[in-house]
Amino acid sequence: MANTVLVTGANGFVGSHIVDALLREGYNVRAMVRTTSDLTFLEHKPVELAYGSVDDPASLREAVKRVRCIVHNAGVISAADPYLYYYTNSEGTHNLIKAVLSLRRKHPPRFLLISSQAAGGPSGTRWKREDDPRAPITAYGRSKLLAETIVHKYSDRLPVTIVRPPSVYGPRDRAFLPFFELVARGVMPVFGRGRLVSFTHVQDLARQVVVQLEHENAVGGIFNAAPFPPASLAEFGETIAAVLGENPRRIPVPDALLRYGYPVVHPLFTLFGIDPPFQPDKLPDLLAPRWTLDGSKAADRLGFEGRLPLLAGLGQTAEWYRWKKWLKTRRDRLRENGRAKTYMRPISNTMRLYDESCDLCALAFDREAKTKVHYEDGDFIIVDCLICRVPMAVLREHRARFTESERRRIVALFRELFGYAEPDFEQRRIPDHAHVHYRKGGHAPPWTRRPEETAHRPGGAAPAGGNGAATAATSHGSRAK
Repeated sequence: MANTVLVTGANGFVGSHIVDALLREGYNVRAMVRTTSDLTFLEHKPVELAYGSVDDPASLREAVKRVRCIVHNAGVISAADPYLYYYTNSEGTHNLIKAVLSLRRKHPPRFLLISSQAAGGPSGTRWKREDDPRAPITAYGRSKLLAETIVHKYSDRLPVTIVRPPSVYGPRDRAFLPFFELVARGVMPVFGRGRLVSFTHVQDLARQVVVQLEHENAVGGIFNAAPFPPASLAEFGETIAAVLGENPRRIPVPDALLRYGYPVVHPLFTLFGIDPPFQPDKLPDLLAPRWTLDGSKAADRLGFEGRLPLLAGLGQTAEWYRWKKWLKTRRDRLRENGRAKTYMRPISNTMRLYDESCDLCALAFDREAKTKVHYEDGDFIIVDCLICRVPMAVLREHRARFTESERRRIVALFRELFGYAEPDFEQRRIPDHAHVHYRKGGHAPPWTRRPEETAHRPGGAAPAGGNGAATAATSHGSRAK
């Protein structure tokens, strides 16, 4: 079990992505969950389940046995009683650390705390750095700051590290889903004019967690998880509209309506059996003018780089929502209702068949590219696939198959652009519009590594333990907390 990582709160939105990232890097994962937890996001994954709770010391002592690292992700992000924030986020962290130390190991496991930008408080005119004065403005933020203080208290006995995520979005998240649904229905609320916020895709956060478990420079430090610049709330909404192919009606929502109206309507959610989007105690966080993080420390000291900027990240999130039938776009509804029109449209002075319900037609004809464009001409456009980020050639015409001459030309283009290529011409995601990835094989599950991928382990080949020395190991391959 020398290569085992314990992840608390492993079944949730963020926790399940951390599990995926660890499995992809060849680690064994022990997932700590409650007996009542929904395990949907852990299904079919090769993990060891450990049933326990941060308020049950006996279960914690059992969970931490024979692990090399601990990712403490479990926590409360919304509570009617502020005491629950401290009981779970602060005292729960203390309980877990005491369980680790009770084993009296010569080389204790590295302990990583998933904290929150709320622990530092809102930013001023510049992006907030890790060493800036901390001034949380809610009970949640203060509970996370107390958890950080507890972790640092034991830094002479444990190799500890802390990550502070901002607002986190991505596949499996339900917090931002209602906003996607509104935009898909043609309505976009516009909050906080001029307000800036840092956003991080959950897969980038999970990758940074792995790096902080491995890198020597991470021990003893706090690192913001903000690899990309902040965005205004308006930009966030407009990007969602762009990835959904919508032009929604913009409806301004004044701060006063949130400040005074939400506490009035909040009880109605419970009355009608609806989970409220947040507790009224979170209003100060939502109304703060700046929640911006400076992520340069992780880049400079750990060599960490994000892979999913806002456009690609929101595009991938929208595709996942649609795949899971959590979301329907205008194109989805046209296709389901049988009302989609096909007609001829010009490309490079040539008339080609176009289907208004086809996402690949939107890419091919209107250049609705959400990822990097590697190449385009009158016949093809080559972009990174939203799902697997592998280059993909799309035909600039709505038909199901490439001709033999088109196939030969695509192979030649792939080899010219990317070197060795073995394209997969079997259609999958959208069978009626010809497209092809440059590599053979379907989309791999998010917790597995494709053969052509190589491990990226800045700072060491395995998680560090004890005094921070790297340990040899074999590699096989919200919302903000």
